[in-house]
Amino acid sequence: MRIGLHTIGANPSLSARVMRRVYAVWFWRNVAPLLAVEVILLAGVAVGVLTHISLRHIFLNALSASGDARSFFQFFVDNFFVKSIQTRLLVAVYLVLAAFFVRDLRAALHRLEAIGGGKIGLAALPFRR
Repeated sequence: MRIGLHTIGANPSLSARVMRRVYAVWFWRNVAPLLAVEVILLAGVAVGVLTHISLRHIFLNALSASGDARSFFQFFVDNFFVKSIQTRLLVAVYLVLAAFFVRDLRAALHRLEAIGGGKIGLAALPFRR
């Protein structure tokens, strides 16, 4: 039996398998390296944050100083602005990197869902960098 483009289009399960494989190759070449770099950066910044901030002491102080959820959150906000500029920058960089990582991961998972469902082709989903 000869398999041509018309055969792949006529068989939805074969088309879905082909698209999943194409997506897997595309993901490992284009998206996985970016996500790996973001994970390494997140880990590095997290180490920097944890060397300057003792989360255990902050949580213990917050629990003793607050009575409800609003005052608990207010304690963290007040404590953040009392810290040094280096600590504030590290926390800000960590939050920005975490937001980028979540955005890229959601975009990759959305593309996988769209391709797995056979809704759209891979060419219609360029990956933003």
